Amino acid sequence: MLETELEMDQEGMTVPYPPLFDHIRRNHGFTDLRGRPDLAAGIVESAGSRAMTDLLVALARPGSKLFTVGCDLGIKESDDEAPNTAGGYIQIMSSEYARRTPDDYARFAQAVAEMLKAKSEDEDWEVRFILRPVRFKLDNFSEMTGSLWIWFHAFADTKHKTLISRENLIGEIKRAFFDDSNLVLFEKEI
Repeated sequence: MLETELEMDQEGMTVPYPPLFDHIRRNHGFTDLRGRPDLAAGIVESAGSRAMTDLLVALARPGSKLFTVGCDLGIKESDDEAPNTAGGYIQIMSSEYARRTPDDYARFAQAVAEMLKAKSEDEDWEVRFILRPVRFKLDNFSEMTGSLWIWFHAFADTKHKTLISRENLIGEIKRAFFDDSNLVLFEKEI
């Protein structure tokens, strides 16, 4: 079973961004991984998840049509009223970010959601797709563009099952990201 939703973030963000450490977050800041799978393999926020590391490495490969501007993972063990939850997020942009619109990201999100639904029959997953504006300040570019911020959660009755389910979910997100029928959505002219 999969629950999904698509929304638009009104606030946005700037890339690159500095580290942020507080009582909730341990974000080491933006690292430009484009063309650098060697750096992607060592991202601290993906520690403990082979699937997230594999996804980051795939996004960082030279020639990738997508790249990441952020990710994180977490787990919440159950109490008497809720199941265990393991989740996180991955935020992606098209490598042709200057030419992409929110509609391009919305179409891509819908295609990814459809692929995830087909794989979620024996799982309890929740995925939120958020169209997030980004002021991208790299590559001699300093304008607003878009991104797709994907929050995901897997639920199960034990911590172990929850972590396995999260790994499965991230693996399916990776497959959906790199499916040729989905990537072509970023090749259409605007």
